[in-house]
Amino acid sequence: MATYNVTGVGGTTGHPSNSRTPYLVENTIDISAVNSDSGTAEDDVLKCIDVPAETLVIGAGLEVLTACSSSVVIDIGITGSTVGFSDADAFIDAYDATSASYAGRDTQDNNTAPMLTCKVADTIDALMAGGASSVGKIRVWAILCDISGIDESDNNTGTQHDTAV
Repeated sequence: MATYNVTGVGGTTGHPSNSRTPYLVENTIDISAVNSDSGTAEDDVLKCIDVPAETLVIGAGLEVLTACSSSVVIDIGITGSTVGFSDADAFIDAYDATSASYAGRDTQDNNTAPMLTCKVADTIDALMAGGASSVGKIRVWAILCDISGIDESDNNTGTQHDTAV
């Protein structure tokens, strides 16, 4: 068995100047302004954050700034199929939105915060479940990172592929 070094150009000291940096995006939504100022019905989906193609969604969350109507719970996830499945509660599962606070780790689906890769553009969505809401204000946030190729050409030489280390 042989080992081949096909790491390409560069090295292990520092980071290249073209390295990618994760970034925070957020959107504050006034529930009372949705649907011609009548609010949301039970199981309405709010498309909250645009996710560009070739993006790693490192995490997403929810802060209830102003309480929603009685019985409202919110899921945060992706309802498209760009990650190979649709998971309306991938990040937050059934958070009680009847008081102002952050959705904590205990409301994440299966107590995990998955990282999802979106090959094509999609959105991070809020599913307004449990009841209709004519009031409330929420802030949905996500940490994203561009994973599109910077240099998608083969930088390895024939020698690297043919010579054992």
